[in-house]
Amino acid sequence: MSAHQGIPACLITVDRQVADAWRTEAKKVLMFNHEPFEDFLDYMPAKQLALANIYRDATAVIDAIGWYPSTTARDTSVDVPVTAAHVQQLHRRRCDLLDTNLDLLEDIGNDAESLAYITAEIHANRRAVEAINHILDAYSTITP
Repeated sequence: MSAHQGIPACLITVDRQVADAWRTEAKKVLMFNHEPFEDFLDYMPAKQLALANIYRDATAVIDAIGWYPSTTARDTSVDVPVTAAHVQQLHRRRCDLLDTNLDLLEDIGNDAESLAYITAEIHANRRAVEAINHILDAYSTITP
């Protein structure tokens, strides 16, 4: 549920490194949920609201963190509003990233260029999962 449905967001304080990864993941939540909007007017109002809330929640996260990579020192922190619905989206992203890494491991070739690309992708996905884990852990300590 979204804060717009009467359930307020929790504030989670994260460092800049986690915030930067979270910005990217929130943008991916927007990107990966675009297809239902193609048929938006065909849905019942409750489904329309649910889709809108996905965008509201992700946008609220990005607004708090900032839309552009931070030029602020890495040791600064930021308070980010997060809803239970956005946490569910992050759980899905985490699973997608882990599955992607398994798929990448199957694609490793013998050439150095392929190996370098796949290794870089696996490490980037791993860092994103670590950031999501940090967010999920922080969320679980402040919610009942």
